[in-house]
Amino acid sequence: MKPDVTVSMPLLGAEKYIHACIESLLAQTISNFEIVTVEDPPYDRTKNIIDGFKDDRIRYLRNQEFLGVPKSQNKGLRLAEGKYIFFTDADCIVSENWIEQGLKSFRNENCVAVEGKTHYVSKDYAPTFSDHVIKNEESGQFMTCNMAYERSVLESVGGFDERFDYLEDRDLGLRVLRLGRVCFNPDMVVYHRRVTMNPRQFVKTGGRIRNRVLLFKKYEERKFMLWRIMLPSSLMATIFPPFTAASLFRNRYRTKEDFALFPFVYPRLVCERLSLWQMCARERIFLI
Repeated sequence: MKPDVTVSMPLLGAEKYIHACIESLLAQTISNFEIVTVEDPPYDRTKNIIDGFKDDRIRYLRNQEFLGVPKSQNKGLRLAEGKYIFFTDADCIVSENWIEQGLKSFRNENCVAVEGKTHYVSKDYAPTFSDHVIKNEESGQFMTCNMAYERSVLESVGGFDERFDYLEDRDLGLRVLRLGRVCFNPDMVVYHRRVTMNPRQFVKTGGRIRNRVLLFKKYEERKFMLWRIMLPSSLMATIFPPFTAASLFRNRYRTKEDFALFPFVYPRLVCERLSLWQMCARERIFLI
């Protein structure tokens, strides 16, 4: 019998989190589902941990070369057998009725996709500057740490756009929105584990801005923009470096990991702006 649901999950360096994630999936209030995981190199102990569950509902695939999230997700979609595709990440723990709540929305809300609520660590956790915060408490974010789609709709839009290396989930949601309603279910809950950034990771996040150029080109999305200025306050701090000191007052600096990032605030701003302009030149888009 084919499963009603496929849970799709890309993997990269997931050995620290994967056991708790799969454990929460296997504890769901319904059982007719499969889990499709696709791992990118470099590999760690993730496969051994997954094999330890000895559950036929888990399918593991290993990429022979690094593909990145969008390509790995599309690979998983081609192998999925469920009518509905639920997405989460290895560093997440899903609530025990996560799938049940998603299916309830599909049945009752006349929608083609369901977006759930994601807490970073917990409802009451107060992140500090070095936290890589991923949370969603309102509709319209479309983050694949907590999303579900009808498989037929994903096939209609062609899956993930592989030009993205970040915000590919938002792009997917915006395309699906053209075909039908995406509803928000606050009872479809995921808890994202705590993830902190080191200086190298922190600076690298500045390069993600290039994906917003693609969103602007495809949808004229002006999130975080003023006219054609992307992230105006960041541009101001890039032009006038002393403004970066405002980060000490605007953000929560509490731990040694927080303060270790402060010297890299300006390098990150430079990386961000250069990445933006490079992508604008490539896509022939005028943004500042």
